[in-house]
Amino acid sequence: MPFVAESQTRLIKILITSPFIEYKAYRPLSDVIAGTIISELKRTGGMEIIDREKAEQYLIDRGLAPWVESREMAFELGEALEADIVIFSTIKKQYDNFLFNIIFLEIDRDIIQRNIRGSFRVSESASAIGKVVKEKMQKLLDYIPTPSELNDPGAMLREKTVNPEKLPTSITLEDIPQIDRFGYIEQIFSYYRVFPGEIEYQKFEQQDTINKLQFREELDEELTDILNKFYVYGDFAIRHNLQAYLIKDCSMQAINILLANKIPVLYIEGILVGYSNLTPGGFCIFKTIDKRHVENYELTHRKRVAVMFIVPKIGRRMGFSKEYLEYAVGFYRDELGKTPKLVEIKDSMFDIISNSLK
Repeated sequence: MPFVAESQTRLIKILITSPFIEYKAYRPLSDVIAGTIISELKRTGGMEIIDREKAEQYLIDRGLAPWVESREMAFELGEALEADIVIFSTIKKQYDNFLFNIIFLEIDRDIIQRNIRGSFRVSESASAIGKVVKEKMQKLLDYIPTPSELNDPGAMLREKTVNPEKLPTSITLEDIPQIDRFGYIEQIFSYYRVFPGEIEYQKFEQQDTINKLQFREELDEELTDILNKFYVYGDFAIRHNLQAYLIKDCSMQAINILLANKIPVLYIEGILVGYSNLTPGGFCIFKTIDKRHVENYELTHRKRVAVMFIVPKIGRRMGFSKEYLEYAVGFYRDELGKTPKLVEIKDSMFDIISNSLK
């Protein structure tokens, strides 16, 4: 039989440029920083590192200095060398310290995912400088796409769901990342491996509260504030191709089903990321994203008036169809005998949502 060769999965191509320096005397420092970045990426594996010398030669051939100091130059260099990601950096001396920036640029979408700043004393040894840079690199590694994400095999992904009648007794979402600069919403997005970029998060932080809700007897100030906050979350989610839903008449078991499907659940007091010791009668202890424990009787009907979750669309990693979500959420009624229903967050729909939460 003839030998059948399987095609190799395309690896992420990353270019690490020589850091921008003010004086040539700082060149040994730039070599330490660039070398540490490269060694950390090679240690992580699963990617192709483009030779730094190719980038330097490209710039020298154009009559430029052999380093990158701007986003525009990094983008041009990345396209020329067919890189998926360019990591460029700068070094500047300030009194008795050296200040450095490490910038992560995604070429395909022209998005800066992170700008990491750090410093070290002028008297530090090369090994001490490498240790500082290594610690900073840990904040960038999560943003490097996997080969499967780069190839986008979305059509091959199957929806993996849980039977509402056979829920596990305990579940914890282990892959939730640590909180970073942009709070809970970034944790959820990173959990789904959706990285909008630093500028998008800054716009999100600066976004004013959307006052589409009118005060009514059933919507006091606290509830109005949380629903406005959820709307901002949902608007940010749908702008980045995710689904966002509120749950009307949410039951305790609906939350269990979502968590069993590894979906974080937002409610008035925080985010639920797991439960333990689920009994046939429905009692359990919930776990929050900030490592607190909440017994389910503490989730009163009022606290479940505003319940929200965000998920990818079907065909993407950890994606769910709306049909399954409606079936799963509505499987168990609440304590008042009402069937939970999904209310999808869409642009210009929040006034409808407020009416549905009477």
